[in-house]
Amino acid sequence: MAFVIKTVKTLRNNWKKSTFAAVALTYGYGYAKEYFETQELMRVYCERAAKFGEHPIKVDVEPRTVTIILNPSANKRKATDEFEKYCAPLLHLAGICVNVVKTESEGHAKNLINSIENTDAIVVAGGDGTLSEVITGLLRRTNENTNGLIPLGILPLGKTNSVAKVLFPTGDHLEKVRALADATMAVVEEVVKPIDILKVEVLESDNKPIYAVAGIKWGAYRDAETKKDSYWVYGRFRKYATYLFNGYKSNLTWDCKASLNYSPPCTGCSNCIKSQSHQKKWFQRFAKDQQPSYSNVINPDCHTIQQKDISTVDFTLSIPNLNSNKETPKLVANIGPKTVDYFDFVKEGWKSENGRMRDVEEVIEARSIEIQPKVTNKSDSEGWFSIDNENYELKPIKVTVLPKLIKVFCRKENLQ
Repeated sequence: MAFVIKTVKTLRNNWKKSTFAAVALTYGYGYAKEYFETQELMRVYCERAAKFGEHPIKVDVEPRTVTIILNPSANKRKATDEFEKYCAPLLHLAGICVNVVKTESEGHAKNLINSIENTDAIVVAGGDGTLSEVITGLLRRTNENTNGLIPLGILPLGKTNSVAKVLFPTGDHLEKVRALADATMAVVEEVVKPIDILKVEVLESDNKPIYAVAGIKWGAYRDAETKKDSYWVYGRFRKYATYLFNGYKSNLTWDCKASLNYSPPCTGCSNCIKSQSHQKKWFQRFAKDQQPSYSNVINPDCHTIQQKDISTVDFTLSIPNLNSNKETPKLVANIGPKTVDYFDFVKEGWKSENGRMRDVEEVIEARSIEIQPKVTNKSDSEGWFSIDNENYELKPIKVTVLPKLIKVFCRKENLQ
C-alpha cells in the first residue's frame, strides 16, 4: 500500500512528465499496432500474388506486361512511396513485367498515351485527375473506338479517388492499404468490368472533348472544397474548417444560373450509339470483343429535347451506375436549393464530407445534357466547374454518357 501511495504522489508531483510519458506510450502503442497489422496484411496479399508468379509459362510466350502511369505529385507527393510499398511488390511477385512512367506536369498523362506501346494493361497510379487525363488521352487516340481495348487499372494513390473508392472501399490507414492491395490484385487476377464514361464538349469551340468518370461540380460547395488545403493548420479538421470560414464569404458561387437542354436516358439505339470501325491497333488486344449493334434499334424518345432554367447554390452531375452493369446508362443532375443560410451551408458541407448526400430539391436524369451558364455580371464569367475534381473555366458545355466504354480491373464482388 505504501508503494502505491508513493507512486501516486510521484505522478502528482511530476504531472507534466507523467502526462507526456502517457501520451508518448499511447502513440507508440498505436503506431506499433498499426505497423504490425499492416505487415501482416501485406504478408497475406504477397502470398496470394506469389501463387500467380509460380505458374509456368510457355517458352514462346512473353510474360505479361503492364504500364504504370504514376503521378509522383499525387496526395502531397506520397504516391510514389505508397506504390513502392504496397503495390509494386505484389506485381513483381505475380511475375508481371512492370514499366513505370511518371508524369511531369499537369496534362502530361494525356500525352504519355501516345508514346506507350506493347503493353497488356495500363494502370493509373494517382487520383481522379490523373485517371481523367489517361482516359481522355486513350479515347482521343482511338477516336472512341474501344473494340478490344486493353483494360485500365486504378490504384487509389491520389488525394481524391472518387472512382476507386467505389471499386475498392477505403477508410483508415489499414483499410487504405487493403484498398491498394485489392486494386493491385485486381490487375494480377485480371478481373474486369465495363464502366460508363462522361464525354464533356465545350460548345462553340474547336477544343477536343474531355472524358471523365467522377462527375462535374458547380457552386458554393464546390468552391469551398477547393479551399481545403489553405486550412492545413487545422490538420485533419481542415475539411470542416473550410465550410466554417467560407460560409459568409461573397467570393463563392452562391447563384448558379443556367439553362439546361437534355434528352432522356436510353438503353441504346441508332441515334445515340454509333457504329465503330473495327481497325485493330496495338492497344486493342481482344479480337472477339465487339460492341453490340444498335443500327436497327429505333427509340423516338431519344430525339426528344427538354429545357429547364435553374438557379441554385449547388449543382452536380454524375454517373450513378458505376458499380452496376444492369441499370440503364444515364446522367443524374442533382440541383440543390436556390439559397442557403450560413448554418445550413456548414451543416450540409459537413454532411458531404462524411460521405452523405447534401439536400437536393430536384433530380434530372438524362442521356446527354447541355449546360448554358447565364452570365449576369463579371464575377459570373470568372466562375469554375470541377470535372473529376480538376478546375475548368466556366463555359457552355455538352455532357454525354458513353455506356460501357472502358473496361477496368475490379474485385470479383464488383461483377454484377
